[in-house]
Amino acid sequence: MTTLSHPYKDCSGPKEVPTEYVKDVGDLFDWIKQQPRFPTFTKNHAHLFLHACLWNMEDAKKALQKYAHIHATSPDIFDNRDVLSTGVQLVLNMTHMVSLPKLTPEGYRLLCYRLSDTDPSRMNFAEAVKTFCMFNDVQISKDGPIEGYIVIFDMKGVRLGHLARVQFGPLRTFMSYIQDAHPVRLKKIYIVHTASFINQVMALVKPLIKSELLGLLQFCTSGPIDIVGADLLPKDYGGPFDELATLHTEQKIEIETDYREWLIDSGALKETPKDKNSAIKPPTKAFRGLEID
Repeated sequence: MTTLSHPYKDCSGPKEVPTEYVKDVGDLFDWIKQQPRFPTFTKNHAHLFLHACLWNMEDAKKALQKYAHIHATSPDIFDNRDVLSTGVQLVLNMTHMVSLPKLTPEGYRLLCYRLSDTDPSRMNFAEAVKTFCMFNDVQISKDGPIEGYIVIFDMKGVRLGHLARVQFGPLRTFMSYIQDAHPVRLKKIYIVHTASFINQVMALVKPLIKSELLGLLQFCTSGPIDIVGADLLPKDYGGPFDELATLHTEQKIEIETDYREWLIDSGALKETPKDKNSAIKPPTKAFRGLEID
């Protein structure tokens, strides 16, 4: 059982809900409390998932079920969420995971990911997926239910050796989670400095990608300044903000100091083991937080 405030660390009470959706959030929260295998989801979870699913009740229910199920059945990704553990620290020290400071005019948050250590032998794919999910949970806690996210994956330094380190089990979990259970509105995914072997990457992941997510992908052989306004970017990408490495270090320290106990506590947000008196079946349909602009 969780003992801290979720999904927002510093919000113990319910967030304000748009007037026209107050009843929907209340109805979904009532439904949540009736699910015998659900963890201690809060009214803020009901709000967050409804918002991510564009206020569609059935999609929100399916996303919550999928979220609880994946967290319970993927311990390599969602258990032992200590940011100071050896595996997570290794990932944080060989990557830059950064939330950029300025929102787009539409109110979207930009998230940027790239390698800082390009040695493939040092990469543990399951730990990378775990760390990525932890970073995103922290960002949801900080942002709340915002209009959406734009993701920038920088492939500079990625080699074929990294592709060889990908484990299919964690990859399948990750793709299912992002498409069916991650409670955000995902607006666009830019792959910049696209590597020459991108077709091999896509051959690996395409069988796991649904059309909604595929429609969000955009590839670019140059940097993000060619697709995102310079005023939104760090200095090393041609923008005004601190370099990505500096922003990463600052945010890494924040996660380690302010969010360590919260992340460990969040490991309890999973469905309880199945017994003869309960039968929640994991849904397969993607929810509507994925949008094609």
